Amino acid sequence: MTGMLNDLGFKDVVEAENAEMAFDFINKGDVAIALVDWNLPGKSGIEFVRSIRAIMKTRELPLVMMTSNNDPKQIEEARRAGVSSYLVKPFGTADLLARMDEASLAHGPSAL
Repeated sequence: MTGMLNDLGFKDVVEAENAEMAFDFINKGDVAIALVDWNLPGKSGIEFVRSIRAIMKTRELPLVMMTSNNDPKQIEEARRAGVSSYLVKPFGTADLLARMDEASLAHGPSAL
């Protein structure tokens, strides 16, 4: 994922090993957008999204949920949890950019 983002021109990309590291980084750093996998080590992507949305300073952070599951019930659960956009694997660069743009428009000023 980092390589794909770098190829698209995003140079300041950080990849967290688990949900706890991602949560800490987002709360300490200047993060413009987060790409979240449904299956995170430590806690589910949905739990992670809920924890990010519960904090005032990260409530409007654009969040893109990535998963291999395109079940409409799962997509709705992600939307209810506060996901800005949803991306089904496998995906290409055009899909990734489109979902990142959608997420940026849904939550706060454009991060891109």
